[in-house]
Amino acid sequence: MSDAALLTRAALVAARAHAGQTRKGGSIPYVNHVIEVAHLVAEAGGTPEMAAAALLHDVVEDSDATAESVARDFGPCIATLVACMTDDPSWEDLPRGERKKLQAAHMSGAPRAVRRIKIADQTSNVRDVGRLPAGWNPGEARDYIAGAALVVDACRGADPGLEAAFDAARAEALAHLSAREQGGDPC
Repeated sequence: MSDAALLTRAALVAARAHAGQTRKGGSIPYVNHVIEVAHLVAEAGGTPEMAAAALLHDVVEDSDATAESVARDFGPCIATLVACMTDDPSWEDLPRGERKKLQAAHMSGAPRAVRRIKIADQTSNVRDVGRLPAGWNPGEARDYIAGAALVVDACRGADPGLEAAFDAARAEALAHLSAREQGGDPC
């Protein structure tokens, strides 16, 4: 399968899996998140397989897709990357802070490619905290950003460019939050 066919197939599967889902705090289609994650990975020099896994990284958690269907449709490399990005189902009902600690522990031993995708994922998520403030109360947003930083800290050393992008997104989201708390415009 060509790189273009692989990526468009992964995008199609992701779009179908996330149909009707939106990002917290807005009407932005959820699929925009996975596209942004794939774009960050590709911009950082990730392989087509990494970009495809980035597109698919939430399909097992958020849809009827299974690890087996990802392996059947995309092969063992992409299936392994997606599996490493998928939270253990037993974490689902845990408080966010606990989930983030478990994600960080899991990521600390993950392959470099997985850690790169995870940094891109957390970057996109933190950007959305700043872009979609209506969905977050300030305390919840600060807790989310702190949890994301914990996960990214466990991934550090995987990709300095992605790490810098996360750091910038975190600083921007915190600036937006501070401005919002003070009733002003962050610009």
